[in-house]
Amino acid sequence: MNAEEYLSQNKAEIAKQCQTIADSGSKAIITAKKSGETYVYKVSTVEEFSNTIPDDKFFKPMRDGINNAVLNKVIPIVIFEEQKVRIISLPEHFNPIP
Repeated sequence: MNAEEYLSQNKAEIAKQCQTIADSGSKAIITAKKSGETYVYKVSTVEEFSNTIPDDKFFKPMRDGINNAVLNKVIPIVIFEEQKVRIISLPEHFNPIP
């Protein structure tokens, strides 16, 4: 199972968590970390997540990707897979906020 499939299977709960964050006036971010054969996701605010990553040259592309997604009103998804990190947006069929 890939990250997109995992997130799609959990979209109802993720949508509810994203909406709660939006209702509080914050921007949501979804992280998914590979754990064995599956993934574990977490929904938090962009501010909380950004505070956990160092503000240095190595993490600048990640910060830029997150900022770009937020500016374009897209919920960023950060996927951690072994030694790789990628940022995606939600697939069109997965729209967590009505």
